[in-house]
Amino acid sequence: MATNLLKSLTADVSLSDEQYVKNEKARFIPLSVNPFRQPQTKNHLGESHCGEETERPPEWLELAGDLAWTASFASVTSNTTVTEPISVWNYAVFFALTWHLWATQTTYDIKYYTNDWWHRGLFASQLAIYAILAAVSGSFNIGWEISSDAMHPFTGNNTALTGKAIRENEVLSMKNSLIGVNIVMFVSRMLLFVQYLRVIWYRRQSKQLWSWRFYLPPASIFTAGCIFLGCFIMLQKSDGNKSVAVAQLTLWTLAITIQALAAAFTPEDDKNVLKSKSTLTPRLSTLTVIIMGEGLNGMCGNLRNSINSLGLTPKMVTEALSMLLVLYFVWLLYFDGFRVKAPSHRALEELWLWSHFPLHLSLIMLLEGIKNMFIATNVLGAIELLGDSLVKVVEFGTETGEFPKHPRMEALLLPVKMSWQQEVEDLTKLINEDTDDSYTAAIAQICRWFATGIHNIFLANPEAEFEFSNYISSNDSVISDDFGGDDVLMTQFSVRYGKLMTYSHHWLLAMAGTVLLCMAILNVMQRRPSNRFAWGYSFNRAVIGSILILIGGVTRKSVIPVYWLVPTITLVYSTAALVDWVVLFLSIRSIRKKESSSVAYTKVNEDPGCAVNVRRFSQRFHTQIASMQRDSVNSSSSATDSNTAGRTASTQYDVFDPYAEAGVPYYPSYHDYSQGSGGSFSESPTQTIVQRTPEGATP
Repeated sequence: MATNLLKSLTADVSLSDEQYVKNEKARFIPLSVNPFRQPQTKNHLGESHCGEETERPPEWLELAGDLAWTASFASVTSNTTVTEPISVWNYAVFFALTWHLWATQTTYDIKYYTNDWWHRGLFASQLAIYAILAAVSGSFNIGWEISSDAMHPFTGNNTALTGKAIRENEVLSMKNSLIGVNIVMFVSRMLLFVQYLRVIWYRRQSKQLWSWRFYLPPASIFTAGCIFLGCFIMLQKSDGNKSVAVAQLTLWTLAITIQALAAAFTPEDDKNVLKSKSTLTPRLSTLTVIIMGEGLNGMCGNLRNSINSLGLTPKMVTEALSMLLVLYFVWLLYFDGFRVKAPSHRALEELWLWSHFPLHLSLIMLLEGIKNMFIATNVLGAIELLGDSLVKVVEFGTETGEFPKHPRMEALLLPVKMSWQQEVEDLTKLINEDTDDSYTAAIAQICRWFATGIHNIFLANPEAEFEFSNYISSNDSVISDDFGGDDVLMTQFSVRYGKLMTYSHHWLLAMAGTVLLCMAILNVMQRRPSNRFAWGYSFNRAVIGSILILIGGVTRKSVIPVYWLVPTITLVYSTAALVDWVVLFLSIRSIRKKESSSVAYTKVNEDPGCAVNVRRFSQRFHTQIASMQRDSVNSSSSATDSNTAGRTASTQYDVFDPYAEAGVPYYPSYHDYSQGSGGSFSESPTQTIVQRTPEGATP
């Protein structure tokens, strides 16, 4: 063994080790590779040959880019909770910016990527861009200088100067975030512009520049970069006002639009011009799966925390199963509902690509809303259990004079870092003091403890935090009176928390409907339905999606029980999937019926005996008709009869009968019984019939 080891350490490469040689050649990549094929050559037999291999991005490279994009957008979802209308708009705008980065880069990669150090170095720059975007998204807020809520944050009981400082800090953070986004967008556009310049140079070298429209993508990307740079300069020079903020949003929309339009009007290269054989379909499918996986990851995290605090309650099991079923039916309706493939037409393909933007946005918002509803359901359930447990122990303490151990309450309080046993000790000590105010103090202590538990369970919010602080800092008499009265003080902060947590129900149904409606539009663009079953799949999604949107719009200001919202969406999606399967069953039945008819017709034609029988029946029919018509013709002049008989006799042996030669039965048409207007059909009906029925074939 030692000898073999020494030999291998000093041995040269052996070509017989094919796996090693292949791996080394694959790892040794050049600095830059022409994305276009060289002109094909033909051999002496006229066959075309092209020795160049195809180029496509490695799968790990594509997946890494998609995951990096997802991480940059996930930073917004982790830093911002969708609890207010401005949060929804922040989600939508930031998603549009990041998604258009992914779409434009992917459009380039599937065509012009080559496995060289040029593209690998630029891939590292893409990762850096996504990382910086995630870093500057912490204070991203499009309400800067537009929304009064964004420009006037809650300051509580702080002094005027302190409140002014808080406001200035918030406004400055938002402005710096927008400045950072603009400069990152500018850099990303310039990097992509340089990549397209390299493609133009190689295109000229390869003599593939046959249309001026190939200049559209780099020109639009350069223009978009200049727009982002202009927004950066505008924010730097301006102190900030509403017109500047509105102009920035308008320019962002313009930058994205011109890039999409330029891509739609760029011509497609011929089949064997580009080395890359990548397609857009797997990239879109992968991104859709990643978005669904990101939503599932957030749901699993919330489920884990809820299980640790509450255990598996019936409501939690129902909500968890509903969330998983929603994801499952979305997957069925998108991937299994129709084969995902890009349309053949260039402009339609670009429209199909950019139509995935509303689908992905609505899908993210749907999953985020479902996650929020799951949190709200379990938090409200925890508070309900906490309240019931508290009532029981207080009643038990009133009857027996001591507070019992309560394992269920202890389990509820562990995630919020509170202890019921510690509270029992404090209450017992307070009651044993036996003062005039001991009862009031005990009631106030229990109320403070209960309010603290609610506060620790709910999400943080400045206004609710302020109301909670006011409640906790109130004296014992005020809290005791509030407990015995209308609970005004406790309601002021608990209701605020409840509104924040249940905000998603205002738009969740509409987002669920938008997902289905986008699927219907994509289905029509991709498949271009040509029969009622193909249209049925699209109508199914469009009708159910539109109904959900209408219901969501009508009930957006209504009070809807949060426990039934996600299960309702699950039932609607399952109905859409069921209708899809019914349409599929009917379509398959129609296909098999057509196939059976086609097979039966083919068997008749391929069976010589059957064909002969049918042929004989047809020929007898023709002969009888001809005989009857001869009798009617005999009443005409003898000269005409003689000429007709002569022509008929001569043609019976000369005319070629394709039906007889092919073994296919001949069925007379209307033309055979009508007078011709000229040419070879100027004879009488009798002569036409006789000509098509050769004498030798008559039984």
